[in-house]
Amino acid sequence: MIQENVIVEVEKRSETGKNASNRYRASDQIPAVLYGGGATMDTMSLLVPRKTLVTLLRKGLHENAIFELQLKGTDQKRHVMIRDLTLHPITRSLLHVDFVRILLDRKLRVKASVEIAGIPNGVKIEGGVLNVVTHELAIECLPADIPPSIIVDVTSLNVHDSFRVSNLSLGDKVKILEAPDRVIVHVGYARAEEVAAVAATTTEVAPTTGEPEVIKKGKKEEEEAAADGKAAKPEKKEKK
Repeated sequence: MIQENVIVEVEKRSETGKNASNRYRASDQIPAVLYGGGATMDTMSLLVPRKTLVTLLRKGLHENAIFELQLKGTDQKRHVMIRDLTLHPITRSLLHVDFVRILLDRKLRVKASVEIAGIPNGVKIEGGVLNVVTHELAIECLPADIPPSIIVDVTSLNVHDSFRVSNLSLGDKVKILEAPDRVIVHVGYARAEEVAAVAATTTEVAPTTGEPEVIKKGKKEEEEAAADGKAAKPEKKEKK
């Protein structure tokens, strides 16, 4: 997804290392790195204003969004995508960000999130439950053709129906890099209802005469235990 008119101004980072990074963060600058774009492109150490980065993340620009970085004081611009974010494990504050250069004429491999549309017939009519098995799918396409999400319409699914990758139709511009038989969603019964259904079926086919085998086995064990108890009683001594 190319975000038109989204330009983030960055500046080169003169110092690297843990101490320098802490000083930058204390002044509301987040250390960053820019790489990719081919063998002729160098890796650059950058600084991004924390407030600017937070605004980008709140707009969802960390999920396959493509925008421009502009080097402060120059006309140099590059299309980029956020590749990785490092957060503090406790405070969850931003520590570092990785940008990757994007060439608009070169296909990308990214992961697109799955978006569920509609309510299955198996849920509305049959009392089933919708289980989402796959939440994102790997795809390949040009940057301009990256979809915001992959919509899966589940309206026609009944209980025990599944929607697989092979059921998707994304056109010729987007290639799905997943196995065709991979399940995306499935409609089934809740666990308790499945157990109840199995129990009801077992009751219907059970024989109407005689005791179940498990009960017979228990009675036999009780009889054997009683017999063992009698055998274990000490014999009375004869009076002399």
